[in-house]
Amino acid sequence: MNAPFAPPATTRRKRPELDIAVERRGPASRLVGRFVTYPFHLTRLFALDAERPEVATLYVQSSSGGLYAGEDLTMRVRVGAGAALHLTTQASTIVQGDRGRPARIRLEIEVENGGFLAYTPDPQILFPGAAVDSRVAVNLIDDAEALIADALLLHDPKGAGGAPLFYRNRVDMRRDGLLVASDRQSVDGTDLARSDGPLHGRRVAGSALWLRRSGTADAAAWEDASGAPGCLAGASLLPEGCGAGLRLLATDGAAYQRAMESAFTHVFATRFGIAPAPRRK
Repeated sequence: MNAPFAPPATTRRKRPELDIAVERRGPASRLVGRFVTYPFHLTRLFALDAERPEVATLYVQSSSGGLYAGEDLTMRVRVGAGAALHLTTQASTIVQGDRGRPARIRLEIEVENGGFLAYTPDPQILFPGAAVDSRVAVNLIDDAEALIADALLLHDPKGAGGAPLFYRNRVDMRRDGLLVASDRQSVDGTDLARSDGPLHGRRVAGSALWLRRSGTADAAAWEDASGAPGCLAGASLLPEGCGAGLRLLATDGAAYQRAMESAFTHVFATRFGIAPAPRRK
């Protein structure tokens, strides 16, 4: 059920459909604030990593069957000082197409000093005519750390050469409120579907941003760790010393999943000194 917590100081046009807060309580991270309404659903908080009890895992689910044209959804996630959260999805999210209206989704993230957040959703499945406009705003306080991932998967169920309309994604990264980097992607759907387009005939494209201050994000090691059969990986350092960025191209969802699991494992092991326990789906 929904647990009350203090509303944000800023004024917004509406409350997010998903609004959660995690804080450190003794050795563990606890869900101290939770508001969830249609179309989202949340599982309970899981403690999957016995050797690192401060890491909590939470699955976001859909009660609507996917994202629909014209929707404008907001998610807000707050991680307190010293807490750690892995937020993922139970499965991929279908994006339906309809008359060129985009499905908009906004994600607002704040991680306090010493906190850690990994947001690794499964790919968005773009049906013919689908249009996605995704925006992520990340604010890290002091030495907080985050891994932010996203991916798209092309699907034409009738095999009739259908293509999505477009895919747009923007991630603004702030440290202590100051913008340090902005990652932007915008691609036309017909280009995505072309065999000689940016996917080079592959069905899945993904990216991940590893945002950290303490220590240097080793882009070369992360790239090597993220390789998987059927997947191409490339990583580079982000500006202003704020971390590293990773791009992935995969033949299918299974190949992408293997690569992203490897990318997550590398980040997790670098942060916590052990490999993460399997995240079953």
